[in-house]
Amino acid sequence: MKKVIKDRSHWLEVWFRFRSGDKLAFGEIYMEFIDTLFAYGSKITHDRELVKDCVQDIFIDLQRLNPDIHNPEYLEFYLFKSLKNAILHKSKENKKFNSTPIDEIFGFDLHFNIEDDIFDIESDQQRIEKLKLILQALDPQKRELLFLKFSTGLNYVEIGQILGINPDTAKKQVYRTLDHLREKYGSQLMELLMIWNTNNTDKTGLD
Repeated sequence: MKKVIKDRSHWLEVWFRFRSGDKLAFGEIYMEFIDTLFAYGSKITHDRELVKDCVQDIFIDLQRLNPDIHNPEYLEFYLFKSLKNAILHKSKENKKFNSTPIDEIFGFDLHFNIEDDIFDIESDQQRIEKLKLILQALDPQKRELLFLKFSTGLNYVEIGQILGINPDTAKKQVYRTLDHLREKYGSQLMELLMIWNTNNTDKTGLD
């Protein structure tokens, strides 16, 4: 199931322990965010190896460089922003992408996992397929916006910075998108979004 998002004051305390050399603090950061970061990255690009490399690079840099994050309680934002920048940078450097339009590389695809011990597999698969059709009809930025809103602890200021839009625009787009989906799909929408929220973390295979 979707793990509980810890309070930002918790990550402030963890960050200070990490900066003081506490290896357990780094392990807590890694275990908390590794799968969610991989899930996010794998929706930006289909190149899972590139995503794995970028995620690992972020944690290596975090451990080695011990960056001076201005607002350490916003650690989650730092990691998500760093990952997106790393994927964009490495992809643009990769020669095989030179002739491919950038919007075809970064379409923000959607993947879903099913936890066998929680859901009825057959019925859940049907609902997931229905939700995929609904969300794929949205443009990539709106899909990414909904992912960041429902699958992370980021606020609208941070979501806006990641997407390159102002916070008010991010908030309005979320409400307008949900209103549009509710109008079109009715009460089943929130049930489907809850399934998406629960099944939206891909395993990295890095452990």
